[in-house]
Amino acid sequence: MTDYKLFRISKMEEFTYEQIRTKALKQGIKDNKVHIGLWANLNNYLKTRRKKNGKVSTYYISLQKLAY
Repeated sequence: MTDYKLFRISKMEEFTYEQIRTKALKQGIKDNKVHIGLWANLNNYLKTRRKKNGKVSTYYISLQKLAY
């Protein structure tokens, strides 16, 4: 990979489920995982799961920042 691509990847904005939840609740979305997940998907967030120290955590990546 070129240095430019590494720079673009390092600038990705990642959010935890709790951060996405607060954003969704501010816009009047119902407080459950299904509605919050749908809101995130419709607002260009990509859901990813990562395992760290034996615990799986959910992260959301903002696709708006990845657009050229």
